[in-house]
Amino acid sequence: MPTPAISSIIAFSSNRDGNRAIYVMNADGSGKTRLTGSVVSDDFPSLSSDGSRIAFQSNRDGNWEIYVMNVDGSGQTRLTDNETDDLYPSWSPDGRRMAFLSYRDDNWEIYVMNADGSDQTRLTHNKGENSPPHWSPDGRRIAFGSLRGGLSQEIYVMNADGSDETQLTYDDETWDSSPSWSPDGRRIAFRSVREGNWDIYVMNADGSDQTRLTE
Repeated sequence: MPTPAISSIIAFSSNRDGNRAIYVMNADGSGKTRLTGSVVSDDFPSLSSDGSRIAFQSNRDGNWEIYVMNVDGSGQTRLTDNETDDLYPSWSPDGRRMAFLSYRDDNWEIYVMNADGSDQTRLTHNKGENSPPHWSPDGRRIAFGSLRGGLSQEIYVMNADGSDETQLTYDDETWDSSPSWSPDGRRIAFRSVREGNWDIYVMNADGSDQTRLTE
């Protein structure tokens, strides 16, 4: 099928046909098309900014690795190759790199690589588990969650090369997770259980003015 504009397509995973696979559909829900057909699991698709490629994770080769394919499902290519798991690929806004989570060094750490799988580089170095990375709209920063500070997960941000790691939330015994940048890069939405149940919050990109949105 022809390559659609990114605004007109949604990539998603589903087990509707018996196993977890990657699908695409138009933004109005029409044209649902299955792209992967392995008998194992393909999951967590990430659409490139130009809408031409989809990165995803699959355990088709024995453990979870990162793959990429064209938006029509052709050209499925494995990018990582490790004995442990590589998960949650996230395209940089310019489509040249991917951030992802890996256990290859005996802890869940954030890595980055070129879009062809070359130059895989570890960005985080700490004893606490880190959660999936999220690029800022300008590609200069990455937001993520981390358990490094104690018993709870907090939101951090760092430069795209791993430098200048900065903690944004401080809730000690509760969890803050799933950061998501606003389109202008000025704010970060996240979820937190700090007030007794999971709700959505928003804060400035420097961590100030944390505000609860849902109740």
